[in-house]
Amino acid sequence: MAAHDNNTGLLAELLALGNRDGSCQLELGITRRDSCRRHILSIDEHTYLQIAALGPLNGYKVRLSLYMKWDPFRRTYFSSLIRIRDNFSETLYFNCSESYGAQLLELKEQEYAPSREADRQEAAADARTMPVLSGYKQAALPGSKSKRKVLLRGLMFGFLLVLLLLRMDGGETWLFADSVEARQDNTNTNADTASSGASAADRERTAGTGMAAATKDPVHIVSAAPEAISPDGLQLLPLSGGTAQAAPAPVEQPARPRALYETIELSGDSYTYSLPEGYVALTFDDGPSSYTRQLVDILVKEGVAANFLFIGVNVSRNPGAVRYADEHGMPVGNHSWDHSDMTANPAEENRINLERASRSLEQLTAAPVTIFRPPYGAVNSRLAEEADSQRLHILLWNRDPEDWKAAGPEDILDYFKGSEPSGGIYLLHEKQVTLQALPEIIAYLKGRGLKFAVFK
Repeated sequence: MAAHDNNTGLLAELLALGNRDGSCQLELGITRRDSCRRHILSIDEHTYLQIAALGPLNGYKVRLSLYMKWDPFRRTYFSSLIRIRDNFSETLYFNCSESYGAQLLELKEQEYAPSREADRQEAAADARTMPVLSGYKQAALPGSKSKRKVLLRGLMFGFLLVLLLLRMDGGETWLFADSVEARQDNTNTNADTASSGASAADRERTAGTGMAAATKDPVHIVSAAPEAISPDGLQLLPLSGGTAQAAPAPVEQPARPRALYETIELSGDSYTYSLPEGYVALTFDDGPSSYTRQLVDILVKEGVAANFLFIGVNVSRNPGAVRYADEHGMPVGNHSWDHSDMTANPAEENRINLERASRSLEQLTAAPVTIFRPPYGAVNSRLAEEADSQRLHILLWNRDPEDWKAAGPEDILDYFKGSEPSGGIYLLHEKQVTLQALPEIIAYLKGRGLKFAVFK
């Protein structure tokens, strides 16, 4: 009897995302075995805006995870998608609602329902045609099954041995040498495996969330007939009535500016508070904040980078800003958990303080934190020893525009233009006036012919 594996993964491709008649909608192509079905989900506005904010998605093939997980630190659900183009792939995460997760669950149930019904019908047919065995034959049945299993295993082993011998000629011999599809399937294995692997991991981590059954929005099946999905990539357009339109050809994305900065590895042998002549560094303290993303966008646009020193309590309030800075190449560092004067703290309190702040960052960046800036620049031997034991290098500064008390961006610019910038490590903060001054600061430093530096 042929068996249908109900655990077979579904491959979901995001085809369109838009707003129609005030309803936020998401169009998916679901592939399972050799069939493909299109679905349109009416999703909540929060989830819609979170997915839309991940752009640009135009011109990419976008694989959407059909699982959501619970983040105990942010106390919210989140899911993920993978955008793919050529040899490039990137996993992006977004917050979602519980009702969105319930819709995904319903969608999976709909996809698996035909297989379960086929299994039921096939089992019933087998039951009707199965001969009634005598008591003697029933008693002999287990041994017969065992012999058949041994025979089948022997045949399978022989077949695998033949395949192995056919492929031993330099590792390049194909069993079906004229099969173009066989070669194409082999080259596409990595991208498909990455997507299916992400789905498997999602299933494993979602199992313990205890998701309550929320009020479900309707799931509409657009086309139940198997239909090929265009491989040209996703074009995010408002959904219109009628059948789904094929996506336009991918538009070539503008290249980012050439990086104009250099990464400097800190040795940890001493405190770092200056740079060689001809270099300059910008550092931002006390985030993450509502200004983090805008600061990062300006730096990326100008082709430079800066160190961001984050406070642990702020990380717990703005985890998305930490991920954004890290994903855009900005080195992230530890600025303590609570911005207290750590020279006045007991040694054990400082140990917990630093560990807690580093752990909050590493859970978001998946990379070890190696830079520490003590609050107020206050450091003594006891604090330095604790930082060293946690493999944190102390980064100080030698230029302070005091932007935290500036009346306007011109005050900050006056400081830069009134002091020698070469060799300077500037202490800046995530403030609106600093954000307003940053483009002119970068333009001025570039005009002086200085090389930007970041520390790792």
